[in-house]
Amino acid sequence: MNKKLTVLVLTGAMACAMALPAMAAGNTATPTSTPVSAEISVSLPDSVLYYGTVQEIVKDAEGNITQLRMNSERYGAYVMNLTDQTVWIDSGRRTASEPAALREGEGLYVFHSAVETSSLPPQSAAFAVVRNIPMDAGCAQYHQVEAVSLENGQLKITTDNGGLYLLADEDTTLSVYGSDEAAALEDIQAGSYVMAWYGAVAESYPSQAHAVHLMLLPGEAQAQESTLTRGELAMMLYEQAGKPSVNFAMDYTDVADDAAYAEAVRWISSEGYMGGYGNGAFGPEDTVSREQLVTVLWRYAGSPMLMDYPGLSQFSDVGEISRFAQPAFAWAHQKGYITAVEGDVLAPQSAAGQELAETMLKELAVQK
Repeated sequence: MNKKLTVLVLTGAMACAMALPAMAAGNTATPTSTPVSAEISVSLPDSVLYYGTVQEIVKDAEGNITQLRMNSERYGAYVMNLTDQTVWIDSGRRTASEPAALREGEGLYVFHSAVETSSLPPQSAAFAVVRNIPMDAGCAQYHQVEAVSLENGQLKITTDNGGLYLLADEDTTLSVYGSDEAAALEDIQAGSYVMAWYGAVAESYPSQAHAVHLMLLPGEAQAQESTLTRGELAMMLYEQAGKPSVNFAMDYTDVADDAAYAEAVRWISSEGYMGGYGNGAFGPEDTVSREQLVTVLWRYAGSPMLMDYPGLSQFSDVGEISRFAQPAFAWAHQKGYITAVEGDVLAPQSAAGQELAETMLKELAVQK
């Protein structure tokens, strides 16, 4: 699937640290690097590969890992946001890995969303965490299957926006993530996600490589967006604004002074971009809808008004947009910040995803 987005171009090349040639790493993922001040239309990769060392492991009250704060001598500091959809891979054993065994100081490969926050350090959603990478074998690579076809007895898997063909045959071993269930080549379909182990990549376009092993990932691991909460949105916008200090009396009953989002909520309330419910609560853990997201960012952009914008009339559920959100939705659509979720459906009342918010914030930063 080709993903088009106007972004700051990320440059640089990351070589896999083992026997996998530098070209393979370049074909399978675009590494994080210093942005170049050029605004062009590019095809976003399905994932971005980052290598670094774990500096801090952040867990929730139940002990689940929610963030990895990482650092790389080459690529700098980065924060990986993890969910229960993130897969954990033992590259050497070609099996699922146990997150609880992770320790600070360990070196990891992380495949994450191509969309990142503009904060320092940047943050992004992690799709796959790869551990135990032997020095004498190609490391596991995360891929979306865009198309499959059978040619000369080989299964050809198209991935990387059409830039890479993975060839699989009777010599390719198969497995299912976190399961002893048997897998077959016909189980790999367009829309699937796989971890792939392969060696040299042919110098051609599209590039080609023979898959030694393929691990079919579950549907839950297919790069699904995490829903966005009010506290998270406040923090994202606060970081983009440079974390300004404000003197504002905040007395929400559900925002503790030592909460991670406390200063963000203080600032965003003082600016009038978000407010409480009127009953003394802010609702930092409540999910943000798509219309609420565009309304907050519209206010942040200065509440620009469009006169007689006809662009929303083409959508079948335009009548579901709340009155307060109508000018914001018109603005966001006219700017290209938000589009239909499918067909002619805008889904204004549906939950907004973190990646949508990150994309919109990045677009706002580019166009300011």
